Amino acid sequence: MPDSTPPMQMDGNFGITAAVCEMLLQSHAGEIHLLPALPKQWQTGSIKGLRARGAFEVDIQWKDKRLINAIIRSKGGEKCKVRYGDKVTDITLTPGQSYTLDQDLNHVM
Repeated sequence: MPDSTPPMQMDGNFGITAAVCEMLLQSHAGEIHLLPALPKQWQTGSIKGLRARGAFEVDIQWKDKRLINAIIRSKGGEKCKVRYGDKVTDITLTPGQSYTLDQDLNHVM
């Protein structure tokens, strides 16, 4: 539980935020991994504005612990791999472009 009493404990207050973000999205080695460690108690939910390496911003929506969709926005124009479970797809975006993926990592127009 984050510390709400003075003095502010940086590791407690910001560390929990980083841990939650890592449960929902991980990015390393040129790959964005969606919902890699979704807690079983979080059956349905969504998050917006997660940042991924390579200047990407990601919104994720899930229901019954399964991905519904993800929107990947490029801030810098890069290519990357997107992983969800055992599925992987390659995407290339120009700066400012967004790409919506469904639960099978198919592009949704």
